[in-house]
Amino acid sequence: MIDNKELIPISILTGFLGSGKTTLLNQLLSSPELADTAVLINEFGEIGLDHLLVNAVDEEIVLLESGCVCCSVRDDFIRSLLMLFNKREKQEIPAFQRVILETTGIADPIAIHELILSDKEISQRYGCKDIITVVDAVYGENNLDRHLEAVKQVSVADQIVISKTDLIDKPHIKNLEDRLHKLNPMASRLHAGSNPVDPNTLFNRNSSEPNIKPNSWPGNKHIQENTYLDAHFSSSHDHRFSTFCLSWPESIEWDDFVAWLETLLIVRGDSIHRLKGLLSIRGEKRPTLIQGVQHSFYPPTKLDKWPHDKAQTELVFITSDFSKQAAIKSLENILDVSVE
Repeated sequence: MIDNKELIPISILTGFLGSGKTTLLNQLLSSPELADTAVLINEFGEIGLDHLLVNAVDEEIVLLESGCVCCSVRDDFIRSLLMLFNKREKQEIPAFQRVILETTGIADPIAIHELILSDKEISQRYGCKDIITVVDAVYGENNLDRHLEAVKQVSVADQIVISKTDLIDKPHIKNLEDRLHKLNPMASRLHAGSNPVDPNTLFNRNSSEPNIKPNSWPGNKHIQENTYLDAHFSSSHDHRFSTFCLSWPESIEWDDFVAWLETLLIVRGDSIHRLKGLLSIRGEKRPTLIQGVQHSFYPPTKLDKWPHDKAQTELVFITSDFSKQAAIKSLENILDVSVE
């Protein structure tokens, strides 16, 4: 088994139909910065790779001029990942250091995320680093209005790439930005218009500390309970989603916290789209970073310092049909803390 620090990180690239995933991926694949990358896509025919091909390793794998390994995924995602890893170990293909998986436009990225965490062979070799969601600046709001899949793809993202920003005016982009922030205030956002996206910005974050840095942790004062009743930015789909923060000053016992969180994710995991938090663990000076996605719980990591120089537990939730009051009630009789 590979040590956690040596797991190959997987970035899931998702976004609704026509959002610009293929254009973004094509641009990224031509970059030398991704020379140590394996890319899994549904069908080669869906992406213009002809100008990037060097030679075929077998019927499913090709090498690109940039040095990337590209694999066609038709039915079996697990089999494809294991095949890539075995060929890497046998030195039949370059020793890639990361994987990008492009999903279909109506896919639920959480299903793939949970496969990575739950499959024993995969979890010994790979780790899910982040979910990158592409949103179309031209039709993005319309997709959010009409399709729950598009809203969910945004709500579970670690990073959001707003595509086609060169085709729309700044007020419309600002409206879309505000709506995306309300749906997912924890995700970073990048623009993809006439200028290409920097691959280092997307993929070279520390995989042990996804999307949270001491100077960017949202904190309780920035995350208020929000049920999106502002008609200017909301659709009927958005009304199902809420963002709230739980915080308390007392240090907690790790085993007690895990017992509470695992029970919560088992019982209400379908309603908890994302959970991120910093924990003040009894006996520990540094903060513990935790993340959950629906029924899945990431391995915890340690940060070097507390943001705002204040040691307290802060948990940020993005949920549907699950309120802050319900979360607080679930803590009763398990953790002896004064929740704000």
